[in-house]
This record gives sequence, C-alpha cells and structure tokens, in this order.
Amino acid sequence: MNGIKEYDLDSFPVGELQGFRTGNLFIAETVYLRKPSLNNLSASQYLSFVEPHLPEGLISEENYTKIKKLASFFTPGVTSFFGFESRLSSPDPRADYLFAVSSKKGEREALVNFLQYEDKAKQFLQQQEWQHLRDFATTWADPTSELYSNVLGLWLEFDTAHSSHETSIPCVFIHTIPFRIKSIEEERTYDWMFHTALPLLLGHPLSSQLHQRLLEALRKLPEGASVMDIGLMLSRATTGARLVFKHLHPTQIIPYLESLGWSDTNNELSCLIKELQQQVTRLVLHITITEKGVDPKIGLECSDSSDQYHLETRWASFFDYLIKKGVCCPEKKTEVLKFLGVSAEDPSRPFNLSSYQIAVRLPSEASASTLVRYISHVKLCCAPGQPLEAKAYPGVRLFGLQSTERDLDVC
Repeated sequence: MNGIKEYDLDSFPVGELQGFRTGNLFIAETVYLRKPSLNNLSASQYLSFVEPHLPEGLISEENYTKIKKLASFFTPGVTSFFGFESRLSSPDPRADYLFAVSSKKGEREALVNFLQYEDKAKQFLQQQEWQHLRDFATTWADPTSELYSNVLGLWLEFDTAHSSHETSIPCVFIHTIPFRIKSIEEERTYDWMFHTALPLLLGHPLSSQLHQRLLEALRKLPEGASVMDIGLMLSRATTGARLVFKHLHPTQIIPYLESLGWSDTNNELSCLIKELQQQVTRLVLHITITEKGVDPKIGLECSDSSDQYHLETRWASFFDYLIKKGVCCPEKKTEVLKFLGVSAEDPSRPFNLSSYQIAVRLPSEASASTLVRYISHVKLCCAPGQPLEAKAYPGVRLFGLQSTERDLDVC
C-alpha cells in the first residue's frame, strides 16, 4: 500500500513481446530494442508492456486504447512511473490515466524537449493550458531558476474515462520539497511557489485572496507537518489549489481543518478517520483551498507505511471493509487485485525489494529491468450531505538493481 504521491524518499530483452488486446485475445508483435533495457521508453510503450497483465474488468479495451492514444503523443524518456484512477463503487471498467515526470534521469528535460520542439506537441499547444505547462516546464529546467531545485517532480492526471478529446487538458500536481511557514522570513523563502510556479501554470498571478488563504493554511500546520504537493485542476471548472500534506497525524486532521474554518457538523469525517486508523497505517490529507477558504470536500489517501508495493497482503481486507461500507463493489476488488505483479527483463532473476531501487534513484549510467504493478493507494472523498466516494490508484513503477547511492527525495 504505497502512496503514488509519496516520493520521500530502463529493461525488456531484445525481441520482447508487446501488442494489443482484442476481446480476451492478446495479439503480440515482436519489438526489437537496441539493448535489453526499459530506459527511455515512451509512455505508450510502457502501457503496451503492462497491457497483457491488465484485467479487462479494470480498464476496458476501448478505454485503454484511448489512454494509449493519448500516451503516444509523448516522446521517450518523459516518465517511468504511471498509474490509473478507478472508481470503486461501480463495475464500470473505465479509468483515468496519470504519470509522473521526475526532476531526475532526464525526465524533466524530455518533457521540455517534447513541448518545445516536437511536432506532436503542436496539437496540445493549441490549448492555452498546455502553453502554460510548457512555460512552467521550461522555467523548471533552467538551472538558474528557483524551481530547478525546489520542484522534485510533476504529476499529470488526465480524465480519459469520460473525455473524448485526444489531447486532454491535465490536472497538474507540483511535487515540491516539503515546506511549511513558521515566520515572515520563511514565507519569503517560498515566494517561488506563489509568485512563479503557480502563476506560470495558471497563466496569471494568484489573486490576493487565494494567496492569503494558502499562506494561512501553511501557517496553521501542526508542528512536523508539511505540504508535499500543490495541485491545479486545470481541466475542471473549479478554482483554487489542492494541498497534499506530509506527516500530518490522523489525530491532527480535524483540529487543523477547524482552524481553517471547516466544520465537521455531524462528526462524519471524525468517525471515518477513526475507522481508517484501524485499517491502514498511512493517511494523507487532501484539501482544496479557494478564495473563500477550505472546500467542503475532503480527500483521504489510504495506504501502508511499509511500502511493500505488489507484496502488500492487506489490501484484500481493506477492500472488504470498503465493500461493507457500500463504497466498493466486489467485482472491482477482484479486478484491482488481479493487477498486482512484476514484469521482469530476466524472469529467472528473483525480484526482491531489498535488492532493487526505483529507476530515478539509480546512477545515470545504470539501467532498470523490472516494472512493478501495485496498488499505490485508495482515496476516499468525503463531503457533507453527500455519499462517500472511493477510488483506487493502481500504479506501475520502473525498478533496477540497487545502487550504493540513494537520493533522499525524488519523484
């Protein structure tokens, strides 16, 4: 149960089979790679490698074709970490698509190269949101910019489950160095976020009201807690910014929200948090800050702090809990759990987490050899007077043999 947004912290042999699905039949074609490595594959190639292991009840053939079509625009090297968002309350086999762009291993630079120079990007750049993302990425990749060392990665989330557009506008999450504000001096330290990063993505400066609301949310954080992601829902008709917190203890969530003017009128969220503490060992709070304050809808990311990836054994019981609460249908539990596993360059080599490292932490000359399919987390969305919602986030991450050097916190 490893959080897809927890960063705290290339592989198939020549002649590897990939292909596409028709009904229950997987049509394979031989793809000849220059070397036995998954390094610098395109987003769509990674999706093709995963496809033989994808339960059709999780993502339909039609939906997955749409996802691959979108991913085919992006050039190699942009990502080595991606996933899907699946709504658990319905057996409907449709999902959204999301992928990470790290500041490491050239992924950031590959994104800039795509947006600035590739013909395929022209279709995206007809939309102003993509123009803003290009401007952000260009600044991020500039070593003289404050964004260069402070932004660890981006998440791009696409509404592929219901959108009919090939070049969807993404929701963008900035994965940042953990930060909180304790003083006026520290507030100035993070001017780069409020006066550069967010305005670049929005295409205009933050309103003074939203800026002040965000500062208030940061100032009132309990000791030890910090923000690790700030998201903009560029594809949605909403305003404000999403904050995702790190090291905010479950017992601190309600007092913190109340300090911002949010009210748990019927103790629904309080009761839910107490239940979840019996089920999982990691709760990550998501809130949206608007000019008027905290949006009533609250998100809780549920996972496990042991970070066992595909080896985590407690997901089945957690899904049973969600089924009893009426927010997960049994069919979805079955299909999500089918997704777990490993696709290795050398199937004869045993894969164990103690010997392997995520790809973006490997030395620049090292290659990675294994794609791990796991459940990143389940997010519960709670709003007063509305039914509880549950979404699963199956993730796929590239791993390689462990190196002696370890980055502390990368995307």
